[in-house]
Amino acid sequence: MRIEMKEKINEPICTLTGIVIHGRGIGKHVGTPTANIEIAKNTFLPKTGVYVADILLSDKIYYGVTHIGTRPTLDNDSFVSIETHIFDFDKDIYGCTITINLYKKLREVRKFNELSLLLEQIANDRTMAQEFWGLKQTNHTLHIDVNRHCVILGQQEVYLSTNEFEVLYLLLQSPQTTFTKEQIYKQIWHEPTNNHLHAVENTIFQIRKRLKPYCKGHEYIKTVIGYGYKFNNN
Repeated sequence: MRIEMKEKINEPICTLTGIVIHGRGIGKHVGTPTANIEIAKNTFLPKTGVYVADILLSDKIYYGVTHIGTRPTLDNDSFVSIETHIFDFDKDIYGCTITINLYKKLREVRKFNELSLLLEQIANDRTMAQEFWGLKQTNHTLHIDVNRHCVILGQQEVYLSTNEFEVLYLLLQSPQTTFTKEQIYKQIWHEPTNNHLHAVENTIFQIRKRLKPYCKGHEYIKTVIGYGYKFNNN
């Protein structure tokens, strides 16, 4: 989400500049991609926590949430990372230099007993940051719980069959890629298509049907006419 620069009534707590590097890709897989930032050694860091942020990239201002600290829910590493989720943004910015201004601290870093609880908290962090900036909230943010074959829309959990979940997960993992029906069938059913592509069509139909009551008109799977399907981030 890019917003035109507006007058700020708040001064940042801290400003960090660094290069976007590859992380583990976990955020992308659960529907909340983050930009991992590498900063210069001996750079002053604020206390660990989750912060409201704005991001300067290529002379444009974006808004998001920045996490500074370890990731106790996802791993046991003691490494402190800087990860920024930029609202409604899916461009490849690896290797780019960005500047992050940190404003209000939303919460401390904490460990959640279940991934679904972490995803719920991330959704709340996003909402609070949008309220801080006075931004219009998007109501179609989807999160995914890999362990339970469940997607979360707002506060609603939607359970999918194994194939339904795996098809949606495949598309979500590569939102810039359009998959043909043949590619989807081979990757999910693990066998030659043998003219069984109707199975893909039926599975896509069922996913849309299950999500429709909770997605407020947003279509998560886009049909690319004459080619196939892709995940719809817009």
